[in-house]
Amino acid sequence: MINPPTILTRRSVFRAGTGLAIAAMGTPLLTPATGQAEGVRPAGAEPLNGGGFYRFKIGDFQATVISDGSGQIPIRPILVMNVSEAELAPVLKANFMQPVIQVTNNILVVDTGHERILVDSGFGEKLGPSFGSFPGLEANLGRAGISPESIDLVVTSHGHLDHIGGLVTKSGALAFPKAQFIFVDTEWNYWTGSRYESEVNSSPMPDPFKKGTIGAARDNLPPVANRSRFIKHGGEITSGVHYVAAPGHSPSHAAILFTSGKDQFMHMGDIAHNPVTSLQHPDWSPIFDYDPAQAIKSRKTILDRVATDRIMVMGYHFPFPAIGHVARRDAAYHWEAAQWIW
Repeated sequence: MINPPTILTRRSVFRAGTGLAIAAMGTPLLTPATGQAEGVRPAGAEPLNGGGFYRFKIGDFQATVISDGSGQIPIRPILVMNVSEAELAPVLKANFMQPVIQVTNNILVVDTGHERILVDSGFGEKLGPSFGSFPGLEANLGRAGISPESIDLVVTSHGHLDHIGGLVTKSGALAFPKAQFIFVDTEWNYWTGSRYESEVNSSPMPDPFKKGTIGAARDNLPPVANRSRFIKHGGEITSGVHYVAAPGHSPSHAAILFTSGKDQFMHMGDIAHNPVTSLQHPDWSPIFDYDPAQAIKSRKTILDRVATDRIMVMGYHFPFPAIGHVARRDAAYHWEAAQWIW
């Protein structure tokens, strides 16, 4: 019999952090672009499918998913840190998954008719040497006909590297020069305060991600401070757009709910990283969660809400274009990807 997964506290995660970080580095956090892993194309090669964007509608809103790229990442211990290999193996087999999978960043752009909103900004140029096909946001925005100057609001779900890394260019200029930047007030306060650096360094995250996360907060947030607006959890960002509290993955992580006419759409941020490990096993924790126990509560709350209300959702790291529905399946959930419209 498989024992139920352990519900971890932040303290127990950090106590185990050193060993997990070392184990994580046994496999690179992301596979370099020069690698030959499945799904990674040689540098300079044209993609075989798609143009890096996908359009769909949310009521009267025009929405576009923009790919920031992809890279290879080990499921254990990066996406799942609180189960054994023996527990994980049959789940991978049942879902036709390998121990190392391709993970994407999916950026959402929504035109409301009054404003053009971009949710999160990907890795940006400060990731260091190119990994996988990251960063791809700028090029794919161009393919979709969306200029950085046309973005009115940049809404941030939380302060991790792969969500705020693209706010500022390598030269220090604002990547979206005419935009206003929106943050949950307490999330901003954490990442511009005095605690985050020591807490990130003592976390179980792999060392490259620790360094990048600290650097992104230090370098990318101050330049946007005087162009930023701060919203309470659950508050209105603009007409038809609200933050939804979902703490745990980061101190004040939030999902974003779009409403137009009879349609609702939930950008889930990072409450769920993968359709299998996060939905079929919502008690499984990724290595990046600030407070794993709270993150599990938030994950279940959001998944229950969108399943019950039949709300279309987006998973930031789900397979592109990362939109679909969450269906309740026994004591857990199942991912029903939206059918592509050609």
